[in-house]
Amino acid sequence: MSKSLIVISLLLVLTSACNQSYDSVEPSTEQVQFAQPMATLTPTSLLNMVNSVPTQTPSIVTPTAELSCAAPAPHVKAGQQVTVTVEDWDKLKLRSEPALSLDTIVMELNQYTQLRILDGPVCVSSTDSAFLFWKVAVIPSGEIGWVAEGDSLHYFIE
Repeated sequence: MSKSLIVISLLLVLTSACNQSYDSVEPSTEQVQFAQPMATLTPTSLLNMVNSVPTQTPSIVTPTAELSCAAPAPHVKAGQQVTVTVEDWDKLKLRSEPALSLDTIVMELNQYTQLRILDGPVCVSSTDSAFLFWKVAVIPSGEIGWVAEGDSLHYFIE
């Protein structure tokens, strides 16, 4: 699905939601569910979302205090298999720990390398940026380390 179609569809959903009246209801911890990533939605499901009337006030939920940093919102979760999406000239760094220092680099990962997310995220901030780091296993070698999910411009893994 093209990015422009996703953006237009999202705007339709948001516009529709802004024109609805809602009762203010605060969900309990057991009721909180995270939304499906936009990449897995189909045009039909987006249309159904636009035509449906929500019964509760949508709320933004931060799963942990660590995610309150300035890093981009997470698009992956523990247990998922993901693919490195950075270009080969700008390889993704597998690190021994979630840190931005050069001495933590274990190896460089090529585009399309498959990873299994084991744990995370951990927020790491520097003076001008913030990153969410995930503990991963490289498939099929089994090498274990930490990778950043993305920066303010793009995601490194999807």
